[in-house]
Amino acid sequence: MFNMNDAEGYDTDKLELTYLKNYEEHFEPLLDKDIRLLELGVFKGGSLLLWRDHFKNGTIVGLDLDPCPIEDKTGRIHFYQGQQEDIVLLDRIARETAPDGFDVIIDDCSHIGEFTRMSFWHLFERHLKPGGLYSIEDWGTGYWGDWPDGKRYKEPQWPSGMYKTVSRTAAFIEKITRSKVGFRCLSRAYKLAYYKQRFPSHDYGMVGFIKQLVDEAGMGDITYPERGIGPCRPSKFEKIQISHGQVIIIKSKS
Repeated sequence: MFNMNDAEGYDTDKLELTYLKNYEEHFEPLLDKDIRLLELGVFKGGSLLLWRDHFKNGTIVGLDLDPCPIEDKTGRIHFYQGQQEDIVLLDRIARETAPDGFDVIIDDCSHIGEFTRMSFWHLFERHLKPGGLYSIEDWGTGYWGDWPDGKRYKEPQWPSGMYKTVSRTAAFIEKITRSKVGFRCLSRAYKLAYYKQRFPSHDYGMVGFIKQLVDEAGMGDITYPERGIGPCRPSKFEKIQISHGQVIIIKSKS
């Protein structure tokens, strides 16, 4: 079984950030298989050694902007130097190391929303196997005011007591109009106008990109016949799991 405590001794922060704990259930069935794993952003290569030692029969591929001089006598680690948004390079990496597609792709790279978006959709649609796992780490940089595309979060300002005011007003209208259908409809429309308000949010950088992924997860409802926008299609995601700093997406098999 893949145990997060086994990461002790490897030069990686994935144990400290609890990312490995979230990987346990997904990686356990893959441990003895001939998988292909790609990680974007590997720093000094500690995580590549971790993946190599846990996936005994796997091919481990890393990409980073800086050189990564690690020793690997097994020959199962392949390193490429370059940028994650370089789709020509991404295609070459896939062609040379995973012609049938990757089983796992992990993005621990720039943590810039636009670059992450570019590499995600290119790799997800072209080079991730159906049923494969795509993980995006450290998406919370979108909340950091000093990050290149981040912005400090501000609490939304809700009108104090507004919900109670709307509910009481609607109830009063219904009470005084009683059986008058037209006025009951007016009361209902009054409440719906309040319910359909927008929820103040934060949509900068990585946070904004993750919220676009939520849209894809809801594509079945977005394109629902007669209620949505066509053409009708299911989500490309079988599952999306969002936790602190990490998003795990399972690609649909259909």
